[in-house]
Amino acid sequence: MKQFIVVSALVLLIAAPPALAQEGPKLGVGAWAGMSIPVIQDDQESGMVFGFMGRFKVLPFLVVEPGMSFTKWGAPDAIEGIDFGIDGSKLTSIGVNATLGGAPGVPGVKPFFVAGVASYKVKNDDTGYDNSKLGWNAGMGLGFGLSPSFDLDFRGLLIVAPQENGSKKAISITGGLNFNFGAMQ
Repeated sequence: MKQFIVVSALVLLIAAPPALAQEGPKLGVGAWAGMSIPVIQDDQESGMVFGFMGRFKVLPFLVVEPGMSFTKWGAPDAIEGIDFGIDGSKLTSIGVNATLGGAPGVPGVKPFFVAGVASYKVKNDDTGYDNSKLGWNAGMGLGFGLSPSFDLDFRGLLIVAPQENGSKKAISITGGLNFNFGAMQ
């Protein structure tokens, strides 16, 4: 897994010089927060998610976004009136997304598709569970270019984090703010 992250970082470093040669802002950063809603899981309830990302415009329609996120799911509901006293799990991811559409620094409404891979670490202190595996995410978003320097970003993502027996799945609905470097002209 560490090899994958190192290779991904090298690819981003190789892709950065061509991105810098293009017109308009090429690099940016973003932060976001929202809700993570577990899908087909009785052992977790909805919780908060937040994260950070870098943004590299590789082509006018393609943006690569390395980043990390932190999720804290809620405690499961009682089963047949029995409360097991277990808190929800924590999900940490480090990975890279690619967006098709939604280029930085473009004013107006910008719909886009997003897909990515990440190392997902699921941890629960109450049960002692601690597992990391490579997973994926995919979804859609809507960006609003407020100015060449700032974009609002709203996304809906399906996250699939494989585990020893099956996988953890969740829908994340987030909103955030992106800052584009070099947008001042």
